[in-house]
Formats: sequence, C-alpha cells, structure tokens
Amino acid sequence: MKKLQQFKVYAFTYERLALAKFKVNTNPFEAELRGEVVSLGDNECLRAIRRIRNREFVPEELQALLDEKMWITRQGNSAENKNRIKEINNAVRDMLFVPEIISVHTPKKRNYTKIGRDGFFVNGVHYIRLMCSAAMARTNRALFCAEDIYEPLDEILRCGSKQIKIVPAKWNAYYSLMSSATHIVSFPRVCVVKDYEIKLPKKVDWVTDNEIEDTISYEEKELPFNIWDGMGLISPEQSKKWSTELGYDGLAECFIVRAPFIKGLVATFDFHKFAREIANNDIIKDIYGNEYNCDNIDVILTESQFKLWGAYDSIESHQEHMKRYGLSWGVSRIGAPDGKKILKTNYQFLQVLNLKDDDIKELCSDTVKWIESLYNDNIEYKLLYLMGRLAQRNCVESFNSIHDSAVKALLIEPRLMGDSYISDKIIGSIRKKINEALIGKIMVKGNFYFVVCDPYALCEYIFGLKPKGLLKEFEHYAYAWSIQGKDTIAAMRSPLTWRAEVNKLNLKFTDDMKEWYKYIPHCIVYNMWGLDRETHSSMDFDGDIVATTDNGTLLSGRYGGQPVLYKSQKAEKEIIENS
Repeated sequence: MKKLQQFKVYAFTYERLALAKFKVNTNPFEAELRGEVVSLGDNECLRAIRRIRNREFVPEELQALLDEKMWITRQGNSAENKNRIKEINNAVRDMLFVPEIISVHTPKKRNYTKIGRDGFFVNGVHYIRLMCSAAMARTNRALFCAEDIYEPLDEILRCGSKQIKIVPAKWNAYYSLMSSATHIVSFPRVCVVKDYEIKLPKKVDWVTDNEIEDTISYEEKELPFNIWDGMGLISPEQSKKWSTELGYDGLAECFIVRAPFIKGLVATFDFHKFAREIANNDIIKDIYGNEYNCDNIDVILTESQFKLWGAYDSIESHQEHMKRYGLSWGVSRIGAPDGKKILKTNYQFLQVLNLKDDDIKELCSDTVKWIESLYNDNIEYKLLYLMGRLAQRNCVESFNSIHDSAVKALLIEPRLMGDSYISDKIIGSIRKKINEALIGKIMVKGNFYFVVCDPYALCEYIFGLKPKGLLKEFEHYAYAWSIQGKDTIAAMRSPLTWRAEVNKLNLKFTDDMKEWYKYIPHCIVYNMWGLDRETHSSMDFDGDIVATTDNGTLLSGRYGGQPVLYKSQKAEKEIIENS
C-alpha cells in the first residue's frame, strides 16, 4: 500500500498558551525546535483547507525537491550546496506546513471550556475550536482552526447534512471523522441496509448498580445484539479496483473506509454470486425503502456505518453533496497478509492467565532463546536483528531504506562490529528488548487479524432470507490457522481487563466455508450467535483486530468463564448548532 503524505501543524499545550497570555508569536522552524510541531496524515479536513485557500499540493513537486536534496548531499560540502539545501528545506517546510490548524493539549476540563469559548491568537490570527474526535478526547486534545476559514470549512465538513437530534459526544465523533488520515479512492456504487438487531438469552456475570456496593451475579439475561455493528461488504471487483488505486498488488481482504459521517469495515465477499446461487433474488431494499439491483452495487453498508443516515433523504443525496463539496471516499487501512508469524504479547494478555512457575518458564522460553542468540558472535544474526523486516527485501531496496548510518556501515564492513560505539549501540538496543520482555512483551507464535462477523449470514439478511450463517454458536473460521492443521486457538483483544476475556476459538473448515470466505483468508470470522463480542470487551466489526495464537501454555492457562456485563446508560439527544 502506498505511503500516505504527512503534513505539519502547530501543537501547543494549554500551559504554553496561557504563559503567552493566549497570544503566541512563533514560526514553523522555531516551533519545530521547541517540539511544538506534529504530523497529520492527509485527510478530508486538510484537503478542504487547501481548496479554501486555493493552495494546491503537487506530490511530484515535493518529490523533485527531495530528489534534488538527495543528489546534492552526495556532491560535496560546498557553501553553494549548503545554501541550496537550506532553500530546499524551507520550500519543503512551506509546502507541508498547514498554519490554519493547531492541535491543543488541554487536560483540565475548566481550561478546555475556557479555550473552547475564547480561542487564542497565534501570530495575530484568532483560532477557534473546530473538532475533537474520540481519539483526540482520549488524549485530551482538540483541533482549532483559523477563524476566517471556520464557516466555509464547517459548511464543507457538514456535507449538506440536515439538523437532527443527536447525542453531542456522538456528533463530535462523527463530525471529526473528516480528520481521519485517508488515501483517496474512487466513488463506489453504494447502498445502505438497516442494521439487524436481535435479542438473545445469554448467561453472564451481571453487575447490578447499588447505592452502597455493586453486586455481581451469574444469571441469564436477554441481551440486545447489533449483529453486524460497523461492518459492510465490498464486491471482489470493487475490492480489486480499490486495491490497485491504493498501490496494493493483490486483492485486499477488507478496507477501513471513511466518508462524511461514514466509517467502518467492508469485507470482500461475492454478494453478486450469493444473489444468483443462494438467494435467487437480486433486489436489495435499503434503509430509505428504495430498491436496487445488486448488479448495480459495489459496496453494501449497514446502518451503523452511516452515522448520519437520517440527515439525508437518500444515499444518492449524500453522494451528490460529497461531490458538490469536493469530498472523497477514503481508506485508512486495508486487510492483507503481512507475513508475520510472531506476535508480542502485552502485560494485559498475561496477567489474566492461571500460570505456574514452569508455565511462565515455558511461555518465556522463545523470547529468552532469541535474546541469548543476540549476544553470540554471529555477525549475520546481529545484522538481521538490526535490519528487522528490511532484511526481507532485495539488497538495493533494503540498503536505501535504512536510516541508521551505523547499520549501513556494518553492511559495508562487518568488522566494524568491534567498534566501541557500534558495539555499545547494539548492546543498548538488546537491553531495551530485555526491558520490554520484563513488562510482558513476550514472543509467541501468532498474528493480529481483523475480525468480521459471518458475511454469509449478512447476505442471507440482505437478500430476504432468514439469517443463519455457516457458523453455529461456539464456531469460528480462520483459514490462516486451519491450513496449519489447527482447530483451536486463543484470541485476545486490548484492552483486556478480565480473565474471561481470553477467548477460545473453535475452528471449522468446511468446503462451503472455504468457498464463501475465500476472499478473507487472514480475517477471523465470528459466528452471529455467541457472546464473542462481549468476551472481547464489547468488540464490534468496524475495524477491530484480535491477537491470535496457538500457544499451548497460553491456551491451557485460560480461566474461562463468562463476560461481565451491566446496563449501560444512554445520553440525551439534542440539535447541534455549532461543531
């Protein structure tokens, strides 16, 4: 997948602004030296600002400057070359710096209220609050924009949506989707179907809220489930088209998509074939009551993915507004095999296990052997360690991608391994790995995979059949593990805080599954009937990943049990006037 362009913006703390009496004077060069500049991947918000300012970004011009700089650095250290490199650095900085956006870190609520109300000045320009995504809120950050572009920018980001009642926190999250880093892809032919929401009786550990002390009891509860929460489908043909546009030489198994008020995962699945061979029906009825021939559809979204579907008269209206405002469909990540066969646990995965001393020794054995091997005299082994995954590429590509001059020097002259500077550098790196192992980063066989909920069952629902799926309760599908002869694996998802959350997956591998799930061999397919999403701490299918392993010690150390659940509270909805 091609690399996403990064841009630079100012990033201040509330304390820094307050110290300057909310009137800061600086420049990008000075701010970078002070650590007051951060990178943002290109996104719809930044693209909209460039259009408002009539400021075009041409990647070829940037690459030409970087190529020239690389060529000059190899020519010698003359005064003329130094001046030209300085000119290039300034040109690149000007090209990539976005002065209209500022990130502000504000841990205290009262300070956030003040700055959100009053804003602040930088270089004489007044900045006001623009957005605060869920990810930003978790780190006490928000984005502010230059006041003079707020109104045109806000109009673009609202994308013609009508005002509807909504929980303010949700509006913040949905509006801020426009700040998600994305690669632009072509418009698909799309429709949106209603969510499939059902209630199922399940035995769980239920928390009852009491004034003095909460109580937990094991009981059967009728629980609500949104079966395909955050998940949709993409045809193999459209998947190939997007894969090509993203520079991926293959067929992506799934895509994390973004569009105005749209987010989630679409899994590659041949719903056209399903319509012909299973449903004998090619009509899809969407959430607005409109009917579509599935042959004219590339992507099927579910209601949970189109967050503001009620603010538009139809999906066509939404797409027309996108084009009117110059907005795009985007992909933030794709699901594709990465070749990794080893994963590193974290302390959460380990602290919930029932392990004896011998179990701990066995679980750590591969990590210990690996660290010990780094201390031997095998130069080739040390070079492989220092190069990491770059060692899997061809020689020229690997060498040009290495940024550490010491590693490059070792590749040219391995005898430099005896140099004290390089030796100390390697020892320091190995000690860092030892310290990581001490806090729970242990190597086990496994990988992280995207999760999807039975797409076959989703197609049954979409085309008017009773959803059953190919997987029953307690059954799962993982092609990447089944072809290794595995029928049981452990799955864990962060944050993992309770011992029942180490999930045991029972793998099935039938001919029907291999046929219908053939486009998602490196995804974990969950059934629609179980408690898996609750076991994985309220997992949904909008791009969540799980760590999977067949490690025997980890599997045998599971406590098992039921997930701990409670009745969640719902916030009041209201009309949002300002973002």
